[in-house]
Amino acid sequence: MGPEAAAEGGSGVRQSRFGREVRRRIVERADPAVKEGAERYFKHKLRFLGLNAPGIRGVARGVEPLLEGRPVSQVVGECFRLLHSPWAEERHVGIALLGRNVRRLPPTFLQDFEPVFDRTVHDWGACDHIAGRVLRPLVSTSPRWRKRIVSWRSAKSPWRQRVAAVAFVNEARHGRHNREILTICRALVQNPDRFVQLGMGWVLRELFLADREVVRGFLRQHYPSINREALRYAIEKMPKSLQSTILAEHAAGRLGAKG
Repeated sequence: MGPEAAAEGGSGVRQSRFGREVRRRIVERADPAVKEGAERYFKHKLRFLGLNAPGIRGVARGVEPLLEGRPVSQVVGECFRLLHSPWAEERHVGIALLGRNVRRLPPTFLQDFEPVFDRTVHDWGACDHIAGRVLRPLVSTSPRWRKRIVSWRSAKSPWRQRVAAVAFVNEARHGRHNREILTICRALVQNPDRFVQLGMGWVLRELFLADREVVRGFLRQHYPSINREALRYAIEKMPKSLQSTILAEHAAGRLGAKG
């Protein structure tokens, strides 16, 4: 079945005229080989039409003029509809369009976004795209936005917990908002979920570039709770000798905790 025929199955969510145009442009550019490769990479847990990342960005740029002149509430609404699509590419177009309009987002955006995020984000690709395109600009510009994102550390959704950490990756490598980052990490380290812990490891890896002692202290304090994969993420940019020391300490610490 070709991508156009597959798209006819619909999303189960009422599409707008704008959404139909987004789908038309994606299907027009879709490549069956891209679809097959993406579905294999994500172990067939996600559905794809067959458009790669540059193509998705191109579709987002191409349809953005169709939103010109609309109130920002309508623009956000169209993006939210795209996020409800069963097709990964349509969700990513929605995320890209939110990013392209990030400076226009209304004060209630995060509050409105939370239930949409929890219903629609169930993979690291969408989660991290939102972190990079939408949340990072908000984190860097407003204490109000930062406070709301930090509160996501306690969300029921593991993906919202992860995105809280990943949103601060750029800030971490420059040593900004360390207190907020550590507040997030202290919550995430208690969750054994793989992708939550990897998000924590990622932001700690970048924070090490700005504050080595803080990261070393955090890791040593939480050895019993940090899984090995997340620890390897966190120490990736450390000197090899320090990596070896921390891995040995971690193994001994977890063994001691079990004993």
